[in-house]
Amino acid sequence: MNNDRSPRKRPSGWAGWGFTTGWLVFVSAVIFCADRRLLSPVFRFISAHPGSDKVGHFVLIGGMAFLLNLSLDVREVRWLGVGWLLGSVLVGVVFTLEEISQIWIPTRTFDLLDLAGDYTGILFFGWLAKTVVRRGAQL
Repeated sequence: MNNDRSPRKRPSGWAGWGFTTGWLVFVSAVIFCADRRLLSPVFRFISAHPGSDKVGHFVLIGGMAFLLNLSLDVREVRWLGVGWLLGSVLVGVVFTLEEISQIWIPTRTFDLLDLAGDYTGILFFGWLAKTVVRRGAQL
């Protein structure tokens, strides 16, 4: 029996999944608007500030990984002898496919640097989720 871990205190059940679902709806709305060139002033602002698009990818996709990993209780899957956070893997797969799909959307552009922002956010916020759970921190 391992007694060195303190009990976890964070949103669970409906509350934890509610935050995750809300974030997913928000990210989906951003993608929907980008695909249809809606919210032009917002996207013009982003275009006028170099790097802000990549920061957005880091925060939006990383935030999705953070919340999903918390909702999944930082569950890991083993692959190639390494433990990977299930939420991070799922977010990575879904948003890699979303970025690749932009090849066929006339109003969008596939960008490897966007994927790099996604992956960096997924890794950082995955680590953060593990740290929050390990320390029994409250959100």
